[in-house]
Amino acid sequence: MPIRLLFSVILLCLAFAIPVSGQVATDTKRVKALDQYVSFTNESIHGLLIVHRLLENFNKNINKYVDLPDQQINFYSNKDLPTDIFDDPENWFYDTSPNEWYEKIMLSESTLPVATEAKLKTLVKDMKAITVSVNKLRFELEDQIKNLDLTKRENLGLVYEKLESGVSLYRNFYSKQLDLEAEIQNYASTLKFSEADYQFPVVLKSIRDQYTATRAALNALYHKEDDNFSDLIRSEENALVELGSINLADYNSTRLINSRVQMYWANIKRQSGESLKKQKAFLEAENLPEEYKLYDKYYYYYNIDVINKFNRYGNGMVFEMNRIIDYLDVPVLRYFEMPHYFKVIYPKLLEKTEYLAASDPLIKSLPKVVKGRTVVEATRTLLVDKPIIDFQVYDHKIIDKDVVSLSFNGDWIAERLEISNKPFDFTLKLNEAGKNFLLLHADDMGRQPPATIALSYIYKGKKEIVILNSDTQKSEVIEIKMEQQN
Repeated sequence: MPIRLLFSVILLCLAFAIPVSGQVATDTKRVKALDQYVSFTNESIHGLLIVHRLLENFNKNINKYVDLPDQQINFYSNKDLPTDIFDDPENWFYDTSPNEWYEKIMLSESTLPVATEAKLKTLVKDMKAITVSVNKLRFELEDQIKNLDLTKRENLGLVYEKLESGVSLYRNFYSKQLDLEAEIQNYASTLKFSEADYQFPVVLKSIRDQYTATRAALNALYHKEDDNFSDLIRSEENALVELGSINLADYNSTRLINSRVQMYWANIKRQSGESLKKQKAFLEAENLPEEYKLYDKYYYYYNIDVINKFNRYGNGMVFEMNRIIDYLDVPVLRYFEMPHYFKVIYPKLLEKTEYLAASDPLIKSLPKVVKGRTVVEATRTLLVDKPIIDFQVYDHKIIDKDVVSLSFNGDWIAERLEISNKPFDFTLKLNEAGKNFLLLHADDMGRQPPATIALSYIYKGKKEIVILNSDTQKSEVIEIKMEQQN
């Protein structure tokens, strides 16, 4: 081949080769540009958590004005925190604050397409506006509590209304976050990388699977959609088995055997296992701590017991996953955390109710396991003719000091109650949709096992009595059904 022709062929090959490698380099930069949006979101979630705890304290504090003891959840106040919790010049809470990430995003001349960048920046502006409002809210509430006469009902109403605005702000932030995630994922799916670019596909897949399974469970708690929660837990368990089957020591002579990566990896497994334990406790209707009794089980397990195994707060699994991705410098998007949600609790006296209503408004199935015990369904149902029912429980036989707990629709309405011939009275309001149930759980079976109680109520003008039994191996549940009206 003549030298001139050979040189032309080489130039032609280079002309085709350069765009390929150049495209990979450009797409890698685009992933890093997208990661800035993830970092802004995750650090904003950290700031939202700090304010979330303040809002809970404000809520608990004003409840004492209607004869409900206030129970402090954390021990810091506005004066202990920066004026803007999303700005952190002294690096108290962040390596890079949400406001700093926001400025980086707004000032960057990105490699992203103009239309994509415009959409992402618009969403980030909306999210930033929400964090500004959340930060402002903590001072507005403090001023109201200091300056209003909270012995007056109308002033209490103003504070509760302000708290309710916090509920909307937290919901709106997550809604905008989901829109941001969708835009990022849609664009990221157009980027081109080979398996070689990822370097450790098996490891990265196991991380992704664990993230996806755990986030699905958290999403179910967030939306109170737990009818298939057992399936979600099994998916997480399978993902954790896959994760546990990988030994990073097998990747000899690679960056995966770095001691820091090994530590991050071990923490992902540990936090995933701890998260599963808490989710199983949710499924088995474990008792809520006293300070969260007025909240429902979804709020407690999502906001307190599970999400801190997921988010950076507490060195959760997502934080460690992102540290591995950063260290390996692979073109994989960093993972999003999930924000807390806020709920205002109202004292029963303020609601002026004389009955117990379920915190879960829709029960789709009767529990199978509670507190590690099998739940046995009673042979009969409890038929009622109105939605609000007065009940009495008592020992109908020899008084043998049975100690029991009673659950209504997953809420413990009596705990470690010693049964005697003196009736224990309570009134329940049934959920309009779904199932309703009462569950008997024996804490101490007394001198004559099993623990038995008589449950009495009025049906069609006559006293009805139902006997429930429980022992240390199983609990008994009875479904309450509303009589169909003709």
